[in-house]
Amino acid sequence: MEEHYIYVCALNRIFCFRPALGRQLIERYGVQRLFSADRKELEELFCQDERLVSLFAEDTILEWSRKEVEWACSKGVRLVDMTGRFYPPLLKECHDAPLMLYCYGEMEMAGTDNVAIVGTRLATDYGREACRTVVSSLEGSGAAVVSGLAFGIDITAHRAALEYGLESIAVLPCGIDMVYPAAHREDAARIARQGMVITEFATGTKPLKIHFIKRNRIIAGLSRCTVVVESRRRGGAMSTVEFALSYNRDVYAVPGRIFDVNSYGCNYLISKNMASIYNGPDEKVASKRDLFSGSRSGREKILLALKNKTATDMETICRKTGLDFSTVSTLLLEMELEGVVLSLHGNNYKLA
Repeated sequence: MEEHYIYVCALNRIFCFRPALGRQLIERYGVQRLFSADRKELEELFCQDERLVSLFAEDTILEWSRKEVEWACSKGVRLVDMTGRFYPPLLKECHDAPLMLYCYGEMEMAGTDNVAIVGTRLATDYGREACRTVVSSLEGSGAAVVSGLAFGIDITAHRAALEYGLESIAVLPCGIDMVYPAAHREDAARIARQGMVITEFATGTKPLKIHFIKRNRIIAGLSRCTVVVESRRRGGAMSTVEFALSYNRDVYAVPGRIFDVNSYGCNYLISKNMASIYNGPDEKVASKRDLFSGSRSGREKILLALKNKTATDMETICRKTGLDFSTVSTLLLEMELEGVVLSLHGNNYKLA
């Protein structure tokens, strides 16, 4: 089994910035075959890309990977790869999901209803209080809180989750052998005892600017919904929202005062119908049963499933609404005739 992880770990490093390509190659060739192919086969496969050909043709990357796996085993770090049963199912749905995760902690991530809570590093007292309110609304729901361990809203969400007895997942923009920011090292240790600290980056990887964007896609991909507490018009929280919407996940935003710069992002998302308003502790953002409760009509459920105005296929609509194929098909036809929805190529639908 360790041999398997040596190959996966090597592939994860090679395709860290092109995970979709790495996934295609694994699905087609498996995790080991590429490393046994001769140079001619590799040149044909990678269209003469000498960098990729050399990485697979030489033993250097496998030597590095063997040491990486040995280090992980010695430190109690689990390597969770996309081909295994412990890989988070929600994240696996995303086309750009990482090939492998370094995981440190006691939590089993498979099958968890996660809620991402993100926001500005420059959180106000209002933002921190609102963040704690959002987390408190998840108490007893079985949800885990996902965030990025950063200053401001992120660390407030993690600490509140620990206080309320919720599991928490901290996603790092660097290697698992370091904590960023270093000031939150003790928090990371507490999270590992009551949840999980994860990253896709190899040991020794520094928290470069591009790594934060890659980290944000994992935060969104792990979660059924994302809640933005405080955010400026631009920033990491807004990039997380973009990823969440591209994955067809629900987004909530906590509204703020119109002249408060830290609420510009939240108010913008609400005004553009990109996010639902978070209305307070009675709103259980984690539960699909609450989001699509039986009290709503089938039409309302479909409208909620399509609210992000992105093309959505029939299977996804059925999954999000909990309705059977026949009911969804009939309602979509009615709504199409009324001009409420548009039918697109490939059995996809969107709001008109």
